[in-house]
Amino acid sequence: MSPSSPNRLNALSELLNAAEPPDADGDDADTPVADAITPEEEAGLRAEKLRTIREAIARGTYDSDELLDEAMRRMRNAIENDNQSQ
Repeated sequence: MSPSSPNRLNALSELLNAAEPPDADGDDADTPVADAITPEEEAGLRAEKLRTIREAIARGTYDSDELLDEAMRRMRNAIENDNQSQ
């Protein structure tokens, strides 16, 4: 698979956007492996995401109900997971 193939880029994007880091044991088949990306690929993906966010802010479309809903969902999950681990 080439470094820029759609499947690899989707997996890398999912890894960068994950609410939680992948399991340390690496047994989760649905979770991309952290060492599957190079530092250069990670930097490129982060730069691309930042550019996309800046463009959305400039258009006035960054803050949306969908983004707020997703942020709230992630916050609830983090709180619930933290409470369950105590």
